[in-house]
Amino acid sequence: MAFWFFVLIFSFYSKSSAEVVTALPGQPTNVSFKQFSGYITTDAQHGRALFYYFVEAKSASPLSRPLILWLNGESNMLYVESPIGVGFSYSNTSSDFLGWNDTRTTKDNLIFLINWLEEFPNYKDSDLFLTAISILTSLVAGHYIPQLAALLIEYNKNPNIKPIKLRAIALGNPLLDLDIRVQAGDYLWSHGAISDETLMLKNSVCNDSKYLSEDVHGKLSQGCKDVFKRASDEISADVAHDDLLFPNCLSSSSAEQFRPKGKQGNACQHNSPALPLELLYRVYFFLFQCLIKTCKSCRPLEYQEDNLDMNLIPLISDLIKAGIPIMLYSGDQDSKIPLTQTRIIANKLVKDLKLSPFTKCGTWYDKKQVGGWSQSFGGLKEGKNVTFLTYASVRGAAHEVPFTSPSQALSLFRSFLSGTPLPRPSD
Repeated sequence: MAFWFFVLIFSFYSKSSAEVVTALPGQPTNVSFKQFSGYITTDAQHGRALFYYFVEAKSASPLSRPLILWLNGESNMLYVESPIGVGFSYSNTSSDFLGWNDTRTTKDNLIFLINWLEEFPNYKDSDLFLTAISILTSLVAGHYIPQLAALLIEYNKNPNIKPIKLRAIALGNPLLDLDIRVQAGDYLWSHGAISDETLMLKNSVCNDSKYLSEDVHGKLSQGCKDVFKRASDEISADVAHDDLLFPNCLSSSSAEQFRPKGKQGNACQHNSPALPLELLYRVYFFLFQCLIKTCKSCRPLEYQEDNLDMNLIPLISDLIKAGIPIMLYSGDQDSKIPLTQTRIIANKLVKDLKLSPFTKCGTWYDKKQVGGWSQSFGGLKEGKNVTFLTYASVRGAAHEVPFTSPSQALSLFRSFLSGTPLPRPSD
């Protein structure tokens, strides 16, 4: 998060909505690529705007590279903080923070993209790839990206507009429905995290689907409360549901806690050693106060929780039918959105759409190490075999794959952009 702090200072005190960023905390000096930040207005009347950070490809001709919009490689990366209330995106209208939902988020995201391309018109001819990882609620990848893709397809049907060249989407640990996607009982049991008795109660009294459905509609039953308290007690508060392997970050007055330990480093290791953690807290507090002063109405966003209980699988199917390739990937240590359920949904899509397997299910590799397991499916498009669906697990990764497994994530990313299967042992 450190880079957002420096960018925001530019945004507050610059006259341009697209400010060139010359340096970032912890970033090497004199980098060979351009980077920008700013706000794109999505509703001028309400004073609503989304914050972005844009990095051009490290290439002699960045315009020849694709444009990737990433919500929360050698390509142009556009990071967007959406919806309002996330990061430094804001609205000056109090009512905007009440009853916000997927429909309004998707509309804002489309308006952002259209207006951003007006700010950077040279990228109007670029291929566009949409991707995101789920962070807290899993809505980012599972809901926002497919909905934006569908809205883009409809937008491109309008006459007298320059179509936006949507090429593919990638969804990391996405929440696509509540009936299949969140079922974690068997996953937790197979990892030894819950007992036989608790698994039986989950299957007979209240499973994850029932629990979340009751919860988002404000009708949580006592039976579900009891079963999930029992499960939570067995899993323990010291184990993160989004990463069963993540070690607990212990408080310490020693700097030893922030030094790398082992191949993956320490859970408490700080990502930007150039900035002490205490200084980051001070910077964040200062910028938060600046944000409050510049925003007429800063408050937490109240999202319509029942939007969680939406089935996005038919929309994913429609996108594939429209010729948009999709990659579904899951960190295999995530119990919130388990990889087992991603596989079930992928198999359902393959069956319903009658896709053909282009590769066998098997290991894919990252730097001669097993990165996970994957399989690609496709069909004919204009007489050519095209990969329409890729399912991949990421070995040892958590809910936020790029955070815990950056090298494997980069291999996924390259495969996603090229539209080719992930590397196999013979590659």
